Amino acid sequence: MISRYLLSLAFLAATLGANVLPAAAQQAYPAYDRWQASWDAYQYDHRHVILGTVASFEPFRLQVARRDGVVQLIDLKDGTVILPTGATPGTNERVAVIGYYSKGTFIANRVILHG
Repeated sequence: MISRYLLSLAFLAATLGANVLPAAAQQAYPAYDRWQASWDAYQYDHRHVILGTVASFEPFRLQVARRDGVVQLIDLKDGTVILPTGATPGTNERVAVIGYYSKGTFIANRVILHG
């Protein structure tokens, strides 16, 4: 029932060309604010979370080495939150990146460092 409601709202938003979706529909994953214990066992939402270690970090760009050896290039946007607040991702530090794919690029909403 809720998914029909959200689909109807999405259609309405597309038709009107406006962003009128409720916050729950705009973000289809939990608003993680700390490291999740399940991530240690690599149990996570593979569409919205990337786990690995920091390969490199620079403003608005993060590279994460995944467990399978693939290094994922991730774009940070103005407003990307890095937690804990004030931390800077360091090389080889465990990290979870929460976001979404857009035109083949993963865009980060949050970067959570394993603490």
